[in-house]
Amino acid sequence: MQRRVSSFIFPFGLIFTNILTGASPSPRRYDPLTTVRLRAESEPRIWKDLISSRVQNGTSQVRFDISTPWATLTTDALLKLDSPQVTLINASVFDWWYFDAVSDTNPGDSFVVTFFTSSATAFPFLDSGESSILIAYMWASFANGTVFSEFLPATFAIVAGGDGAAAPSLGNWSSAGFSWTAQKEDLSHYEINIASEKIQVEGRFTLSSGLTPHLPCGIQSETTDLEIAPHIGWASLTPDAVGTVDMNIQGSKLWFQGPAYHDKNWSDRPFIESVQSWYWGHGRLGPYSIVWFSYLALNDPTNTTYVSSYVAKDGHVLISSCNSSILTVRPFVTSETTSDRYPPRAGDIPGGFKLEFDLGGSNSWLIVNVLVDTLVAGDREYYMRWTGKMTGEILQVQSEKRQDACPATPSETRSVTGQSELTGVAVFEQFALLE
Repeated sequence: MQRRVSSFIFPFGLIFTNILTGASPSPRRYDPLTTVRLRAESEPRIWKDLISSRVQNGTSQVRFDISTPWATLTTDALLKLDSPQVTLINASVFDWWYFDAVSDTNPGDSFVVTFFTSSATAFPFLDSGESSILIAYMWASFANGTVFSEFLPATFAIVAGGDGAAAPSLGNWSSAGFSWTAQKEDLSHYEINIASEKIQVEGRFTLSSGLTPHLPCGIQSETTDLEIAPHIGWASLTPDAVGTVDMNIQGSKLWFQGPAYHDKNWSDRPFIESVQSWYWGHGRLGPYSIVWFSYLALNDPTNTTYVSSYVAKDGHVLISSCNSSILTVRPFVTSETTSDRYPPRAGDIPGGFKLEFDLGGSNSWLIVNVLVDTLVAGDREYYMRWTGKMTGEILQVQSEKRQDACPATPSETRSVTGQSELTGVAVFEQFALLE
């Protein structure tokens, strides 16, 4: 049985006016009859979108691919990945910017902030009683077990940037007191600032990274697909970074450093019309930076598992792919959890996840166990986001010639050797929307 998810955490709405720097304001173009997929060539190099808090009537334009000549991301294309991917927020579409960090010494310390443009109809985990589509949401967890979450609606927002702009990427949910700024054109450094008397939170969160973005299937020749699965756009702008969180939260100090991350999700239709389940996460495991995404679409007659995998070692990218043979994600149980069923159903609470990454040519596999530590967000039924610890190892499958081989027996045997155990921390989540 399929069941509509009840609202429990988030809110949204919006209008866009595109203002070209040095020119008079001009609206983005909308097709009155169909949903048009935006292409980079038709977009200005510098943009400044003023977004109102109201749900809009009309048809949205949505970007699901981007121009990448010679399989490279130009500065213009890179910055467009961090821009709004949906031109008009009606009741059916959503678009958001997500940032997180977790302490590298204790995963109990974590911080997440998300800038939403969506209605609760499009993304039902927002507060259905909130009329604004502009929601600044934050979650913080402390090593002592305290978890804090709060959201603030904004009356309007500004999202601006582009090649040659004063700030390559910025977002300001101004009346909420939440903002982000990319301080370098290569998007290698972000700063998130919060100053809210209403929720008594003030501070700064920075991300610094030397890694290039990860897109669902990597960067492709000429045009790169931005759909992780049908109707679900995704771009991991910062697969791994050094994060520094310095926040005062209702009188409690939260300061730590550790792995940090930034991505975007968007869609041209409501979340629950697309998603059966998804597993997503990221973390740092010894010298390895990893990102995983495993997704099942609702009512898919092919039962396709859509995946995207990313592995970098010491800043060098080993995998950036959507090949389903490269990544397997499966839940496991512990004494305190309820289910390792796959595909997951609503209410299934895993103890963690086993990840298997095929590293390719050297017959190597990265095997990772991700163990739940702290539930940071969710309703324990349809959605959960955790922090936790990871352990892993590199396994190498080697072929060896047999000395006693004869024509009637195989001339090779296969052996598996392991590298010393790797350790790290992660942020990860599960949506399971079917009963």
